[in-house]
Amino acid sequence: MSDIVEKWGRPVAERGFAQVPNYLLLLNQFLDDEHRLSPVELLVLIQLVGTWWRKGDKPFPSMATLARRCGSSERQIQRAVNHLVAVGLVAKEKRRAGRGLISSNAYDLTPLAEVLEEAAKAYPNDYPRKIDPDATRRITARLGKGAAPPAPVPGEGEAGAEGQPTRRRPRRRLAIHQA
Repeated sequence: MSDIVEKWGRPVAERGFAQVPNYLLLLNQFLDDEHRLSPVELLVLIQLVGTWWRKGDKPFPSMATLARRCGSSERQIQRAVNHLVAVGLVAKEKRRAGRGLISSNAYDLTPLAEVLEEAAKAYPNDYPRKIDPDATRRITARLGKGAAPPAPVPGEGEAGAEGQPTRRRPRRRLAIHQA
């Protein structure tokens, strides 16, 4: 822990760290173009992995929590989760609280672990210099069949009605929310 404290400072180190496999961070590198994940989908996966403490337990952050952590709308998170389920990286399970009230979904990340294991077998070197097309096909084949790629989000660089690119939102400065 002393290295972590030295690197990040005591207040950050005391909050804890999540275990995120490097193969998850590199996942898009191992998938063919039509199956690559959007930035929001990848960020949702990272957030889900960050809340997965034990193999037998399933993380269950709410859509609102994921949206807040990803800096996105709940609707975009719903689309991302639905696509991750459709391609077979995540299994979603409905949960019920006391008296049958609907609670946040639980997420089974076992399919993701299996895809990452396949990537690790195909690319034992953490940073392969050359991506093998056959290995990419094998990894992509583990994803759900017939799942359509996610629909583009309006305003993210596609051409507008007159063929002109749509305007992007101006970048905001990072501000830390005080609770």
